[in-house]
Amino acid sequence: MPPVQTDLMREKHSTEHGEGRGRLSPQREALLQARIKDLSLRLAGTPLERHIAQLHAELEARGISFKPQCYLSDEWGCPSGVPVIGLPFYLADPNLLSIEADLGGGAESEAEILMYLRHEAGHAFNYAYRLYESEEWLRVFGDYSRPYRDDYKPQPFSRRYVTHISGWYAQKHPDEDFAETFAVWLTPGSDWARRYQGWGALRKLQYVDEIVKRLGRTEPLVNLNTPDLTTEEMEGTVLDHYRQRELDEKVDVELRNAFDQSLEDIFEGPGEAPVRAETLVRAERQRLMALVSQYSGVGRGVVRALVDHLLERTSDMNLTLHPDDSREAICRLVSLVTVLSMNYLYTDRFFEE
Repeated sequence: MPPVQTDLMREKHSTEHGEGRGRLSPQREALLQARIKDLSLRLAGTPLERHIAQLHAELEARGISFKPQCYLSDEWGCPSGVPVIGLPFYLADPNLLSIEADLGGGAESEAEILMYLRHEAGHAFNYAYRLYESEEWLRVFGDYSRPYRDDYKPQPFSRRYVTHISGWYAQKHPDEDFAETFAVWLTPGSDWARRYQGWGALRKLQYVDEIVKRLGRTEPLVNLNTPDLTTEEMEGTVLDHYRQRELDEKVDVELRNAFDQSLEDIFEGPGEAPVRAETLVRAERQRLMALVSQYSGVGRGVVRALVDHLLERTSDMNLTLHPDDSREAICRLVSLVTVLSMNYLYTDRFFEE
């Protein structure tokens, strides 16, 4: 079976070889080929400016005078030890946002942007006051110098950690645990004292509350505002950005027909129902990836590779379904993808031969 052709591969092929140009507008094609540094992207005048202002207002309302500076970069982040916040460049332009929605698997909503800002503000506050160097922080959150692993194996619904960003992100590393705890504490209306009553995570929230009362109105120990990578330094094109991201998240899927029987159990055979099953799976692709990643903690790249494989097999097998069965079919497909993703997370394979 040929390798799965992702949306990015199809977009790249049509752009580089001149095929499928009816699907790409001249504006979109030019944007994909543009160097990011040449786009003159700015935070000023964008919705991001309003979101950052809201973050700063929330910090002020909770007794924190420190307001981290923000800049556009290749992804969300806070350089280690430096109290500044990087935001993905595509959020600063509606046309780039559309490309992110298509090629990146879905762009952040306004609510998600604020969630990420509060999370990164937690990192910035940690670095500004060097909390991670104190024995008190170490006792509550653990060893900051612990190796940082992208393939962490979370324990879903553990009450030792707050829940905020999907994928049980607080469990990834002590630094992420603090940032997630800070974000929950900062969120207006979170009512964290009641919500986390009886949880081990409550002690962490109480630590944040206490440390802010002690340090919130004091001068930060670290005043560095040097970003790690700005859009002005990004030599690659927009298409290069997504090509590299796809390579970074690439998961080899050599499943061939391993789950054809499962798909046949979910859908009808060729010509047995009026709607192509591929149509439903493609329409629900982004939501399916988001749901599975949120509750399983499995990396988005793994889930994307698996969903795209099942989508291709659904198409190749010409499977169909009745419209009235759509909801049940999606529920069963979510269950299948979740189980397979968890298998991969804990055994490094989707199934045992």
